[in-house]
Amino acid sequence: MNDMPHDTIAAAQKVADTLDQRGHDRQAGMLREALSSHHPRSPFLSALREACQVVLTAIEAIDPVSAMMVEELRLEVDKRLTEEPGTPT
Repeated sequence: MNDMPHDTIAAAQKVADTLDQRGHDRQAGMLREALSSHHPRSPFLSALREACQVVLTAIEAIDPVSAMMVEELRLEVDKRLTEEPGTPT
């Protein structure tokens, strides 16, 4: 990725290695995919999307009554963080 500093990429790769070591293969793979130069989306958008999804899942676990609202937010996060740059929202 030409637009990210080398230190940032190296740190993210260490995080992926740590995830692998702790048995989180899927998450490590997703991080490595986001870091690859062939990935169509910004790794920062991917990370933000994943962080939002984790927070929404936590909210849903704490307050199951909010499931409908959380699902609406989840769809909005997906919509906004997966669309191509320049696409109107």
